[in-house]
Amino acid sequence: MTRSQFLRRLLTLALSIIIYPVRLLAGPSSPAAPSEMTPSWAPPGKHTPAITPTEKFYIEDLSGPPKSLKMGATDWQLQITGSIHQPLTLNSHQLLERPSVQRIITLSCIGNPVGGHAIGTAVWQGVPLRLLLQEADPKFFAKTIILKGADGYHDSIPLHQSKNALLVYRMNGEPLTRQHGYPLRLMVPGLYGIKQVKWLREIEVSEQSHVGYWQKRNWSKTARVKIMSRIDSHRDGEWLPVRNTVIRGIAFSGDRGIQYVQVSLNGERSWQLAHLEKPQSPWSWVFWSLPCKFPQRGRYRIAVRAADQYSGRQTDHHRDAFPNGVSGIHRIHINVL
Repeated sequence: MTRSQFLRRLLTLALSIIIYPVRLLAGPSSPAAPSEMTPSWAPPGKHTPAITPTEKFYIEDLSGPPKSLKMGATDWQLQITGSIHQPLTLNSHQLLERPSVQRIITLSCIGNPVGGHAIGTAVWQGVPLRLLLQEADPKFFAKTIILKGADGYHDSIPLHQSKNALLVYRMNGEPLTRQHGYPLRLMVPGLYGIKQVKWLREIEVSEQSHVGYWQKRNWSKTARVKIMSRIDSHRDGEWLPVRNTVIRGIAFSGDRGIQYVQVSLNGERSWQLAHLEKPQSPWSWVFWSLPCKFPQRGRYRIAVRAADQYSGRQTDHHRDAFPNGVSGIHRIHINVL
């Protein structure tokens, strides 16, 4: 390639970046999927921080924070009702007096596409739900925890999943913002964001099953996180002026951990094991990397896949997010000069 050809390619690439608008909204493409599932996130860079800044954490809700819940409001209360022996009503001060814990948890939207950025990791602080349930003392046949938000949103989890659930009021060392659920939200490791009800006002313990807001629209009842992996260090169509590079990214499988990550540099004809960094917690994403040297100039297809610690493997068969979350591996093309 001559110097003039190289400069023309760089100019073409620069113009495409300027002209092509940054897409902030993404969602599933299925005739049966509701169009409202459109998470938003800040435009990503090539470096993914271990902890996602709150202002760059993705947002998904029905219609924004309830106007009735203002920062610093003193009239908010949480009610615990239903099939229990001891109903509870707690205000903000009473909740803050309860023992709290901090946990690093990765949260993903069920509508996140392959390679998407509707996923983030934060330090969440709150009261373990099991402690409040112990006070409320569920009755013998209780089996479902129904969570109701001030915006009208509702969903549920089985009683046994309350073991690791948190009632969160702080995110990354600061009080929850209104967009992320102030004054209180649920956080259950291993489940997609549709289960993590924001702006909590009532927790009902029930002896019956419950059909939540998105389940009425045929989305997943369990919302278990699927295995995902993503390439972060390079962009699709990128021009690489050197043959030596390091491919980097993340992998995540909810509360099941990551056993290994494999990367292909040759259109998935062969795979190499990537190096895994130690995860920040049992519920966080894992960073992976693979130093590589491309043998010659040309166009290369890079792909990544992962497996969890229970021998579950990421499938290469693409399926849209509706109804159980997206399936498929992340692929990009790199042009080596």
